[in-house]
Amino acid sequence: APLLLLVVVGHLTNDTGIARVETTVTPDRVLEGDASTVTISFDTTRPLRDVEVRLDLPAEAVLDRVRLGDTPVDAGDAAIVVGLPSGASVLTATISFPRWGTYVLGEGSISRRSTIGHHAHRLDLTERTVVKVFPHPAALKTILEPVETRLGFGELVSRAKGTGLEYADLRQWAPGDDRRTINWRVTARAGDPWVTQRHPERNADIVLLIDTFAEARRSVDMTIDLAVRAASALIDAHGRRLDRIGLMAFGGPVRWIRPGMGDRHRYRLLELLMESRIDWQHHWRGLSAAPSHTLPANALVVGLTPLLDERMVAALADIRARGFDLVIVELEPTGFLPAPIDDDGRLARRIWDLERDHVRRRFSEQGVVVTDWHPGEPLDLPLVRARHLRARLRGARV
Repeated sequence: APLLLLVVVGHLTNDTGIARVETTVTPDRVLEGDASTVTISFDTTRPLRDVEVRLDLPAEAVLDRVRLGDTPVDAGDAAIVVGLPSGASVLTATISFPRWGTYVLGEGSISRRSTIGHHAHRLDLTERTVVKVFPHPAALKTILEPVETRLGFGELVSRAKGTGLEYADLRQWAPGDDRRTINWRVTARAGDPWVTQRHPERNADIVLLIDTFAEARRSVDMTIDLAVRAASALIDAHGRRLDRIGLMAFGGPVRWIRPGMGDRHRYRLLELLMESRIDWQHHWRGLSAAPSHTLPANALVVGLTPLLDERMVAALADIRARGFDLVIVELEPTGFLPAPIDDDGRLARRIWDLERDHVRRRFSEQGVVVTDWHPGEPLDLPLVRARHLRARLRGARV
């Protein structure tokens, strides 16, 4: 009889007391170190004690603080236990993300036991939510300039002559010339009308190539991290110069975004960057996997790679063979490697260094500038070196 009474009473109290639960995550795009807020809105039919809220967070996410209304709540590693008043109440959890990437917040759950502890009730909170965490773009003082510009308006001074602000040359007036281009001082001295020619302000097509074939890593630091941070800084800098920017991620399936402009396009590029990861693919199809419009004519192609995988080296050589203007920012992997401890290790490192020097020499013979970027250096340093080397090589281009 007591057991029967327990079952009957348990059945009568088999009510969660929670009439409604709504969950939102805002914002879903943040910068490194910034926080998103998980807001859980309850509507209860009566006061509830010991309601257990579990948030399914990725390992890298940090639960900073939890509040029920304006009251702080202690949050354990596994669960948040709160008491809910009757009616409407709001639980907020602030979550920060220390490193860039794509984070998936799982469903989560709410559970509580019935009044006599016989029944356990569980409610799923929400579907999975994806939060994109972007790196802080470094402020660059130096960015690369292409050999050829395009017809769009921008901040680059074109080598062509036309309407603009930068002085180019003087020539005699010809029928059809705009009278506003007449240089009256020269005309007065020469006795014939002369006009001033100027360089128009143009923009450029910039295509960034991200190597996700292979990486060198040490603890949480890795060359793919350097590539993503460099790409983020270049996207920001070239966007402010009004250039069109495209992106190709090599490794695994080739992913691409054709060159474009504007804030919306910039976020598309950053979201693709956040999905960058090391992929292993045995059936590599090369550049044929990407449509031709991803590499417009006269585009400046910037490769961000540690030059560790032969497939990436071959892809860069293919791009150069097609006549594209190419710069390689080598994400120097040596700093991620342990120091050799014996003669065999030192010999192997020496052979490896010679092989890498051979790869750099091959690109240099093709008129491609390879500049190395070491961990801890500002990105401006390799870009300044690249501009200096390109200025020296430009006269020797074929």
